[in-house]
Amino acid sequence: MSPQNTGRSSLFGALFVPALILGVLIILAILVISFRGGDGPSGAGNDNVRTLAADTMTAFDNEYDALGEAVGSADAPITIREFADYQCPACGAFAPTARRIRDELVESGKARFIFFDFPLPMHAHAQQAAVAARCAARQDKFWPYHDRLFETQRDWSQRDDPSSMFLDIAVETGINAQRLEACMTQGGPDDVIARSQEAGKAIGLRATPTVLVGDQMFSGVVSYDRIQQAIAEQTDN
Repeated sequence: MSPQNTGRSSLFGALFVPALILGVLIILAILVISFRGGDGPSGAGNDNVRTLAADTMTAFDNEYDALGEAVGSADAPITIREFADYQCPACGAFAPTARRIRDELVESGKARFIFFDFPLPMHAHAQQAAVAARCAARQDKFWPYHDRLFETQRDWSQRDDPSSMFLDIAVETGINAQRLEACMTQGGPDDVIARSQEAGKAIGLRATPTVLVGDQMFSGVVSYDRIQQAIAEQTDN
């Protein structure tokens, strides 16, 4: 091989290998983004909505809803459901909207709200956080604890072991920390959390948060105004 060809071959190798690595990284990024749970509030403004079948809504009424934590009258004109992961940044971004739904729409009797756990395996502490919140529910403090988990998400999600912080949140929200710790250690809520995840899989959940407004299912962060619009579309007839 001539020195000129050798030079071309070396140049080709120098360019081809980095290009190949870059291509692999791009493919991996696409695969991760395809399931956006916890990768940040990139779903903000997403209006990817599907209408769920009547038999699916019947399954919620008769079976799935009992797996979530509910607030509001069962006779409310519409039910809003959220599937979320406490360690998911996009879920954290949606949390103020979820709280506004409870404070305004639920309090006024316009809606019922149900929260379903969907901890993702990519998040090391999501299951433990879900267990802690469900244990808080056993002391009638689910919503204060739930809100505080999202408010402090950045802090506890970066810890190797967030257990002590989960107990601190219990004290902050008026919960008996010893009872909470015992509940978490025993893993009592594990079964209902697993069944909640199965409900999410049954509806083809593709991202967290996923929000159901009546029979309309939104993937990713959805705005309060869009939720109000969906309510109007289904209740003003």
